[in-house]
Amino acid sequence: MQKLHIYIVENNPLIAFALKKMLLNIGHNICGIAECYNEAVKDLRVMNVDLVITDIMIKGEENGIDLANYINHHLHIPFIFQSSTTSADIINLANQTHPNAFLPKPVSKSEMIKALAMIAA
Repeated sequence: MQKLHIYIVENNPLIAFALKKMLLNIGHNICGIAECYNEAVKDLRVMNVDLVITDIMIKGEENGIDLANYINHHLHIPFIFQSSTTSADIINLANQTHPNAFLPKPVSKSEMIKALAMIAA
């Protein structure tokens, strides 16, 4: 599998750390971590990123769905949602952004590997 440069958007530092550790153990690079939309957009405009993994509920006024829309309109890179939300309305809105995967929290290593394999192929 190709080594990906992955950017994580997650407002919970423990979850961000766990994701980072998991992805590094799988063999990918972490090129950045943000807690909010504005920080992520600022970084993503200038970084070489192969994939964004974002939570839906992040710090600030904009959420992960807003970030996905920004990515679709300006950056055109793959992204994965990872979220603990169970709201059908929010999940439907998220799916309208056409994520490469939607992984429920807590994200299992096997599910992450499957999602990444489809992107790195």
